[in-house]
Amino acid sequence: MVAAADSGTAPVTFAPTRAIVTLIAGAEAAQALATRRPAGVDASGPAEAELLRQCENGETQRAQVSKGFLFDVAVRAWRVLLHPVAVTVHEELLKYASVSEASASGDYYKGGESGGAAGLANRVSCVRFTRYASAESGDEVALDFIASVQLEPQRDAIRLRPLRLYISKSGAKSVNGHYAVAIGLHADAVWRDEYSGHHGQVFEHILATESVDLKSGSFLKYYPADAASGARVPVIPTSFGVDRSRDFGQAEFGISVAELGTPPATLTLLSEMLPDPDEKLSKLIIAAALAGTPLAH
Repeated sequence: MVAAADSGTAPVTFAPTRAIVTLIAGAEAAQALATRRPAGVDASGPAEAELLRQCENGETQRAQVSKGFLFDVAVRAWRVLLHPVAVTVHEELLKYASVSEASASGDYYKGGESGGAAGLANRVSCVRFTRYASAESGDEVALDFIASVQLEPQRDAIRLRPLRLYISKSGAKSVNGHYAVAIGLHADAVWRDEYSGHHGQVFEHILATESVDLKSGSFLKYYPADAASGARVPVIPTSFGVDRSRDFGQAEFGISVAELGTPPATLTLLSEMLPDPDEKLSKLIIAAALAGTPLAH
């Protein structure tokens, strides 16, 4: 990119990527998890069987409502308020960082239950984030993440738990194959009370941070299935007077993944010598950086 002639600034964005989020209902779990299963995952293994059990609750669900693909995601511009050398250095550094995100919408609660909070039952049991190897083709799964989003037994909170993470190819460069990865999940909803409507974010939480080595092959991790693990977050709000005979509780679930590779030492030194871009890093980028502790050998 070329610095603007009038101000000496230049916008810097992360490279395009292609990713989708799938909301997984219990009865559809087997089909949803089998669709484009990553090549490094053993479909017949006990870990994958436990993953299916976590996402499958035996309830009949209707088809999910999903948003389309999200291209050119994570357009988080870093503006460099300095000379072209600083611009070039920061552009190069951004090749060692990647942020991808996608979202999907659907009714979170299962209809046909009794009234009151005690009667709430989640119809969406898991969410799946899939990033493909390139923006042009959806054939090769490069990153696949699955998390549980089920209601607590008391129906007073949602329990977020990471279930499986697979990475075969990072969206960022790295000189040694080491990457720091952070994965965040958020939910937004629209609801109404007796007198007015509301729209807002229900929760935002960083679900997993990992220090990953892809030098010798793909990375695959199954997380503990302990029901007490993970984090409690607020439930999806329900509208006043909503028809509970049908599915309800419309919400949008979004997942963001930050990947940071190891840059060359010379490039890092140049970056330290030059002033930083005048913009704060997101919480997700910071979480990924903290996860990037050198791996033990």
